[in-house]
Amino acid sequence: MKALAASLLLGLACAAPAPVVLVESYQGGPELDLARLRELARDFYDRLENRRFNSLATFQDPGLREFFRTQESYSDYYAEVAYELELAHFEASRPTRVEVLTATRESEARVRMVVRFTGENGLPLRWWQIDHEREDVWEVDDSGRWWIVPGKV
Repeated sequence: MKALAASLLLGLACAAPAPVVLVESYQGGPELDLARLRELARDFYDRLENRRFNSLATFQDPGLREFFRTQESYSDYYAEVAYELELAHFEASRPTRVEVLTATRESEARVRMVVRFTGENGLPLRWWQIDHEREDVWEVDDSGRWWIVPGKV
């Protein structure tokens, strides 16, 4: 039994992150710089891995803030993710892996991404990993700059 559990954990730890898949559900409009969006999304979500969301140091990280138009939008996003990870019982509110599952273009300037957070279970006697999926919205402005647009808390 221990060998099976160890092999499952090793398999999960060695799995390579999947590339961002963009689903073109929106037809028409100008071409977007989707390659740039893929790079930004990969950079942003990589920065969330192995970071405690119940930590002031993570909240004050300027590298995370640069993906949001305003301080208020960053605070809204951060509060929402921190709350979701706490409710999902992530150990130390820390995702060990964050990956984009799908990205769907909704309009000329809007892409919705389904993101999976994976981490250790923080509940007693639960040795397995847990997952939490959420949707993030990215919008591009007139200058071509992509921003994360959080929902309202």
